Order: sequence, then C-alpha cells, then structure tokens
Amino acid sequence: MPVEYQLVTLQAIDGTSHDALLVVDERAARRRERMTGRRTACMHVHGIMGNFLVGTLRFLAPPLAREGFPVLIVETRMGNVGQLFGPGIFDRARRDLTAGAEWLRTAGWDHLIAMGYSSGATLATRWAATAHVPWMRGLALLGAPWGLPESLESRARRWLAQPAYEEIHAQAERIVLDPDGEEADRLFVIERSRGPTKQPKDSEVYTYRTWWHSRGPSADAAKTHLQIAQVRAPIVMLQGTDDSVVHPEEAQALATVARRGGNRNVQVVMIDGADHFYSGRELLAVQALTRWLRKVA
Repeated sequence: MPVEYQLVTLQAIDGTSHDALLVVDERAARRRERMTGRRTACMHVHGIMGNFLVGTLRFLAPPLAREGFPVLIVETRMGNVGQLFGPGIFDRARRDLTAGAEWLRTAGWDHLIAMGYSSGATLATRWAATAHVPWMRGLALLGAPWGLPESLESRARRWLAQPAYEEIHAQAERIVLDPDGEEADRLFVIERSRGPTKQPKDSEVYTYRTWWHSRGPSADAAKTHLQIAQVRAPIVMLQGTDDSVVHPEEAQALATVARRGGNRNVQVVMIDGADHFYSGRELLAVQALTRWLRKVA
C-alpha cells in the first residue's frame, strides 16, 4: 500500500478554516501500532512561506509516513497570505494547531509529536508550551530561531536591510498603537532581509500589524527562548551547520534554556553542510528525525 495523501479542513475555535494534508501509510502505521501499542501521529507546522516549495515540506512527510509516523501538515494563518493581508497574528495561530491536534485525536491517533520548521518551529514551541496536551510525546524543531524578532533584527544588520529594523519598529509603533489609525494592515517590503541583494528572494513582505506581532521587539510570544523552558515533552532540534538564516549556535542556546527549565530529554542534532532548506542534506535530516522518533514515539 503506497503513501496516501488526504486533504482535510480544520476549523479553529474562532471559526477560521484552513486546509491540512495528512500524509499516511496505513500499513506502516498499523505495523508500528502493533510494535508499540500506540497510534502516534506528527503534526507539522510550515515556515514563513506556508507551501511545499521550500524547506521541510518538500521532503519530510512521505519518508516519515513510510516509517509508520503519519504527518498532518497544518496550514495556519501565519502563511504568506496571512502576513500579506493582515490576519496572520502570531499568537492567534495557536488555535490552528489546536484544531489540528483535535482532528488527529478524533481520527483515532492517541499520541502526538508536534513538529515545526523555521518560524513554524517557534509557533510549535509556543503551542507546546501553552496548550497542555497530555498526549503529546515530543517536540521536533527544524531550523528553529532563538526568536523571530531577534532573528530578523540580526539578519537586517548583517545584510544592511532597507528599511532598517529600527526604522520599521518606529513606524510600526506609530501605526499599530494608534487607536484611530487605519494603516496597520498596509503592506511594506524589507529589501536585503534574507540575503545581500534587492531581489525578491532576499526580501520579506509584511503588514505593519503582522510584523509587530511576530517580528517586533515586544512580540514575546514569537521568541522561542521565552517559550521552550515550559515544554516538558522530549525535544529534538535539527540544525544545519551552513544555515545563513538561523545561526547554527542558536540550537545549542535553546537547548540550554530548555534544560535549565527542567527538561532532561533535549537533543541537538547538527546536520553537517545543511543550509536552512536542507538542500542536498534531506536524507540526513530524515534519518536523524526517524532515529529520534523511534526512541520517543
């Protein structure tokens, strides 16, 4: 029986609906259930793009499904459209993950691995720290930043972004906190935000409201280091040594915070030669994550 792809629709508690994709190999899942007595599923949160063209969504789910770990890939309000048109308020996106977890539970999966890539790793951590899901067996973070605000500010200084981080903060503060303002959902572009050129691939687009709530200095919910110490489930962090978006040392720093918070089951796996997208190192990432899943799930 091959890997199957099931499109489902999730509805959050506030009525917001999103699509999700369940990637599952039923035969492998049944085999693993017989081995462990558990029906374990993963819930994977996308990065900033929210599509299957970049990052872990390109490659991760099918091999995990073949190992008996189905993956529910959850679209959230933090995808590109959400950041462009205003509804992508970071902390509200926890509701989308709760909807995904509840759907899996209703479908008969009784153990959960929360999983996130890049900005989705930050969101998955925030959710895992606050959702109080007793059937969550682990948290897997791939390319997790120390914090979304700190990561953006660091890149802005490295690449001399235009406008500068401080300029955006001043403008966003004036606009978002103005009780009579109507400009909070106005779009703006940050050039040289992710690289040295002014090309679209090195740029980012937000509204002032979505920037304020996910990349502004007051966006504490988007700071992974403020959330991870509250996670009690086992944690694994996969980090590429050639990542230019998230500094490789951020994984070890996050692990230190988690351990100081009392979590004794925290592992960091450095993927040699991997960039932020795991280009050419996909197999190494899959193998590392599979080894961890076999231990905890």
